Amino acid sequence: MPTSDEDANPRMVDAEGFTRVLNRPRAMVAFVVIVFLVTVVQALSDPLSAVLQGDIVWDYRIPFGVVIALVIAGCAAQSAFLLLSARFPLVAVLGTTACYLALVAGLEIPRWLGALPLVVGVAVFFLAAQRRAAAAIGWTLAVIGAAVGILSLWSTSTGAPPAVAWSFVLSSGLAFAAPVAGAAALGIWWARRMNSLRRARAELAAAAAEHEAELERARMRERARIAQELHDVAGQHLAGLLSLADAAVDIDVLDADQAAALIAEMRAEGRFASASLYAALRDLRAESDARAEPTLDLRFLDELLDYWSSRGMHVVARVHAAVDDLPAMVSTTAYRVVQEALTNACKHAPGAPVSVDVRVSPTSIRVAVGNEAGRASAPSDLPAGLGWGLTGMAERVDLLHGSLTAGPVSTGGWAVIMEAPLTAYEPTTPLLTP
Repeated sequence: MPTSDEDANPRMVDAEGFTRVLNRPRAMVAFVVIVFLVTVVQALSDPLSAVLQGDIVWDYRIPFGVVIALVIAGCAAQSAFLLLSARFPLVAVLGTTACYLALVAGLEIPRWLGALPLVVGVAVFFLAAQRRAAAAIGWTLAVIGAAVGILSLWSTSTGAPPAVAWSFVLSSGLAFAAPVAGAAALGIWWARRMNSLRRARAELAAAAAEHEAELERARMRERARIAQELHDVAGQHLAGLLSLADAAVDIDVLDADQAAALIAEMRAEGRFASASLYAALRDLRAESDARAEPTLDLRFLDELLDYWSSRGMHVVARVHAAVDDLPAMVSTTAYRVVQEALTNACKHAPGAPVSVDVRVSPTSIRVAVGNEAGRASAPSDLPAGLGWGLTGMAERVDLLHGSLTAGPVSTGGWAVIMEAPLTAYEPTTPLLTP
């Protein structure tokens, strides 16, 4: 038997499982109605079959019709106790057991009531699914013991021979104990599965929370990196601007050449500071949950060319110097120019051969992307000026104190040429094309 403490402090182990579904009023009512109909049909199948065959001999003290009505009422009462299974499972177990024993002892028709122990088993399943295993086992044994004891007392009180009485107790006791014990075992197993599922959900939630925390830490580290970049790169250029401004104050106002040189250096320094700020602020504008990707530059040029070659574009590339050590802003901007130019060549001159030429001198870089006339469009169809979405690229190149030109060529195709210095202080040195 369970203790009063166990009864007063049950563990609701199946709050999100099968019993929660049946805790909904409509679902539980439908379930109880089905149980009632099944038990009534089983209880009345034998007597009604005998009536239809005309071979029934009724010599009980209670009229046949009254017994039929009492059986129906008893089945209804027993099934109704299942409505309490979700909130008061122990009451449901005791109530269904009492209805079964009352019908057996009161009407003396145990052979009709073979399905009623199954209803007790249903109530025991709900009890075992919501209580601790020890409490469920204790109550199951108590109910089976009480039922067998009452059946024994009733059987011996009828005056039947001892052998007949004890044979009835054995068969009826086993018929009652088997479904009740099986339902208890099933309920305990179900509760353990629900506990395992609940722990798995808790672990998954904890892992998701840890993942989110790790993402937040990664975002904080990325912001710290950007702040450091602003300090190291943009701060350096801004400090240079201040130094140049101080030098400009001290020069002779009549020295026009020196003033012009200082102004040119200040302009170049400001452009590189703006480019550095642009890159850092672009990272800050990214979606907070977006996955960080490496910054693409000319080191990834082969992958870009493979991408377009795999899509049928005939691309010939010539890189005349190493690009691994180029300044980050220059290399990134050059890559974007090539990317935009190849995209526009595919769009406006499909099928035309495309050439990419990258030349690097000690002080500057020149990138040229050209295509022949496309089979699907004439040169006159191409937009004038930069067009093709290159306006933004031109602005980025201008930040590097460079230049970007785009236009038709004499062969009927189109060319995009970028030239930019590699440092903040060197002017662009034109590179002659062979």
